[in-house]
Amino acid sequence: MSENEGDHSTSGSNPSSADLGVSEASLELAERVALRLNIYDKPAIFNMLSSRAKLGAGIVTVSGLFWWLLISNASSDNLDVGVSKFFALNFNEVALAVMALAFLHSVFGDFGREMGSLVPSLISGVMIIMVLLYVGEPVVTAFMSDALEVETGLWRSARLALVGAGTVFGGHLIVDAYLLLWLRRFLEANEDIVLTPPNEHEETSTTE
Repeated sequence: MSENEGDHSTSGSNPSSADLGVSEASLELAERVALRLNIYDKPAIFNMLSSRAKLGAGIVTVSGLFWWLLISNASSDNLDVGVSKFFALNFNEVALAVMALAFLHSVFGDFGREMGSLVPSLISGVMIIMVLLYVGEPVVTAFMSDALEVETGLWRSARLALVGAGTVFGGHLIVDAYLLLWLRRFLEANEDIVLTPPNEHEETSTTE
């Protein structure tokens, strides 16, 4: 009997989830997260969790500041002009909707991918389409009607694209941080599980 028989590695092997004492879904999720982020040891998980959480929160906060300074308090822009055809929102409300939809797109999309679930991915797709419609609407309205000047339409679409893109990127980082937190807790609760890169396991199997 090997002295390392009690240790189990994943990502490069297919151990029985019953032998490991964890559900197969949890084990597969841990493997997917580790493989996508290319991270397999606890100290690296701690560092990446902290960096992504701080960076994600910072980017979302900066997007919020851009909304406050460039949209909500923009004295040169009459927010009630050019009301959206989608739910009759004014420009300020559209900006808030873009940020909310962009963040939800990141959350549903990332969790749908990691969980292998169809419904969250479908919801994420609807969210990003709504974001694109809201972002493109001002410039399209400016070119196709007299409701907005072309310069105003371009400037509105640019601001919406800025806060939307920042929220999407920050949202992805925050979801990654949450998944890393889950992975850290999963490994702490199952100390006999060791995550290894697939190529490393293949090399080990070859030498054996």
